[in-house]
Amino acid sequence: MVARPVAVLTSALTGSSGEATLIAFRGLARAATFGQPTAGFATGNAVFRLSDGAELLITTVQEMDRTGRVYGNTPIAPDHPLPATATTDEVIAAASAWLHTRPGC
Repeated sequence: MVARPVAVLTSALTGSSGEATLIAFRGLARAATFGQPTAGFATGNAVFRLSDGAELLITTVQEMDRTGRVYGNTPIAPDHPLPATATTDEVIAAASAWLHTRPGC
């Protein structure tokens, strides 16, 4: 069975769990990202309740890809960047063109 290629589309609206999904595919030869840099929220946060009732939100986790690279509060650049002015259709077209060059697609 051939492992299918995966194209992940990103933009400044890709944050948190979307970035975790992107990171899960990082380092796979059959995967590539297209679009613009992400929001930069590849972290996990914890809420600590204070004695006066206030809450303190602290980043307690940074995500790491399969190669050992740690991501945090820095936007993740795509493998195939497109201009910020690129439309969704243009990003999809770029990803589709790449997919059609891959085995198993």
